[in-house]
Amino acid sequence: VLDVWSILSQKYPQWVLRFVGDGPDKEHLEEYVRQRQLKNVYFEGFQNPVEYYKRASILVMTSDFEGFPLVLAECMSFGVIPCVYNSFAAVHDIIKDGQNGLIVEKVNGCFSAEEMADRLRGVMLNENKLDLMARNAIETSQDYSVDSVYKQWEKTLKEI
Repeated sequence: VLDVWSILSQKYPQWVLRFVGDGPDKEHLEEYVRQRQLKNVYFEGFQNPVEYYKRASILVMTSDFEGFPLVLAECMSFGVIPCVYNSFAAVHDIIKDGQNGLIVEKVNGCFSAEEMADRLRGVMLNENKLDLMARNAIETSQDYSVDSVYKQWEKTLKEI
């Protein structure tokens, strides 16, 4: 994420990168920010994410592998556009690339911070697209609501 931010931050000084959560790499990441003098990067630590979802526009996830990352459905329910690497199968169940989020493909067999930055630029520069994708994300998130999942289970159990 910081490699992506180092590409974007100077051209988009009105944007902010916030890390919500904690982990063993925090000090290393903070040092990376200091050494590269990256601006507008904040390490928030472990927090209730709801207030961050309410203020965010984009959630960037660079996981190599996930099962079904609940964070994607959660952020989308607030109109936050997810941007993720195409590194796990469930990403295609949740995100429709370019419609309700961004799925970044490998370049020459590797995931690329430059490719992710390019994809993000296309949304960051276009407020209309950002708004449309946010509305689509909210709509998609309804598929994962308690009511929707309950109805799916109810239908399945009746069929059995």
